[in-house]
Amino acid sequence: MKPNTLIQTPRWTTDFSSQLALNSTALTTTFMFPQKSEARNNIPSTNGQITQFLGGGLPKGAISEFGIPLGYSGRCVIADFVSQLTQSGQLCLWVNSHSNLKVYPPAWLARGIDPLKWVVANTTRPLRDLKAALIQPIFQLVVLDATQRNLSTEDIAYIGLQARLHRYAVVIIRPHLLSNQRGNTWAKLRVNIVPHHNRLHLTVIKGLSERQLTVSC
Repeated sequence: MKPNTLIQTPRWTTDFSSQLALNSTALTTTFMFPQKSEARNNIPSTNGQITQFLGGGLPKGAISEFGIPLGYSGRCVIADFVSQLTQSGQLCLWVNSHSNLKVYPPAWLARGIDPLKWVVANTTRPLRDLKAALIQPIFQLVVLDATQRNLSTEDIAYIGLQARLHRYAVVIIRPHLLSNQRGNTWAKLRVNIVPHHNRLHLTVIKGLSERQLTVSC
């Protein structure tokens, strides 16, 4: 399995937040003139196998939780949902709470992600710093790449409520594998992603019938 090229500490990085700033003016403008959203209950991936595997994609109005250890390309699975949405003109927010890791833009652009529809925010306190973006129907997909200390149970419950109210999808990425014995009770869908012979192996542990899939990414 090749090293993760989507999130790393490269020699050259940038943050597309500067192109679509998360300030009050940008939020108000986007809220007043929202992008059209598809009248469907799931967000599909550019990878048809993954869309079918997840029963149509990521559920709107709900939280999905993925266990994806750092160091491999597992985040490309989530990136393909971002790609699908930005290609159709929808806005996506990716929150990186890992202080020692940076987003590597060329790898994301190579997956077809439109940088003008994709906001990257680096913060260790997502709810505190980005609350204005979460309480309005601005983004169709919000990805929280965070550890447990960055998101409390109360934070997750609040974000889940906003997702239901405004019909956007939330993905929480944990840098470790999820347990099927305990975990995030607010998540409608829980999936583990691990490397497997130069491919990725997905296992659903909550939200759908027991199933597994191995894909290239």
